Amino acid sequence: MAKLPARNRAAALDLKFCLRSLRTLTTLRALMFNKLLTGLIAAVTVGLLSTAALADSPHFIRGPTPAFDTSTGDLCVTFKEAGLGNTPITYTLTVDSATFTFQCFTRHGNEPQGDPNNVSFSDLFASTTITPHNGQITGSLCLEPQQGDAGCQGGGLILKLTAALYSAGTFCDATNNICIDIGEQGGNVVPPVVFGGGHGH
Repeated sequence: MAKLPARNRAAALDLKFCLRSLRTLTTLRALMFNKLLTGLIAAVTVGLLSTAALADSPHFIRGPTPAFDTSTGDLCVTFKEAGLGNTPITYTLTVDSATFTFQCFTRHGNEPQGDPNNVSFSDLFASTTITPHNGQITGSLCLEPQQGDAGCQGGGLILKLTAALYSAGTFCDATNNICIDIGEQGGNVVPPVVFGGGHGH
């Protein structure tokens, strides 16, 4: 068999080396692509798991903060909760007892008449259900004074609320069973608020 000239042999060796280098480069590129793809999949998986974990970890990021409104006698709790997913959440506000103080006033001059009338209630309760937005809820929930059997005897008198006291209060994310003790809240209502006689709260 005739031998290839030296120049042709050198060219053949160069071609073989180039083909081998090309195969090596292709293999390296494939390995790098596979590593990059694996890393990307892992990062996405971690992100999804983190998001799911947050969605399954309801927690208050502001409040619940109780406040007594001295102009109305209402007890309101404001709050912001996160980690909720998309499921509607029910919130409750309860107090073991509440006492409301009423006084009768003359229609002209607003002079108090008679003794103050205290009315007490047990287990006052309010609730609301809110759908989260981007896994969060910002809201408020209030209890309002109740008149009960308080009233004024005789015409020309106006019944007004002068004070309110809410004892042993609790605010809850009832859906996730997260409850916060808000203690005792209350005080004087200034100026007194008209109740009854068509002037209800």
